[in-house]
Amino acid sequence: MFIKQIFYGVLEKRDFLKVTTEALFKAKPGSTERKDELLFSIFIYMAVFRMNELSLDDFKSLALVKNIFFNFFFLKFFNFLKNFKKKIRLKII
Repeated sequence: MFIKQIFYGVLEKRDFLKVTTEALFKAKPGSTERKDELLFSIFIYMAVFRMNELSLDDFKSLALVKNIFFNFFFLKFFNFLKNFKKKIRLKII
């Protein structure tokens, strides 16, 4: 059921995910590939919207499906998103 909810969420939030993956591709054009766009979208969706339902160990084990470079790059981008989210929250308050 969780996997169905993830794919539904990716479809539901596709506009947001398209913007974030485009930002990712523009930020690191030499180290990202367009063929990984769906995979990036799934990981970004889980990191932003569903992280509270996964333990960090579960999230890491899912991230280890892809190669080491992908994991390193994604975790750096995830850290950027986390900091961005904090900055946005501070501006709203």
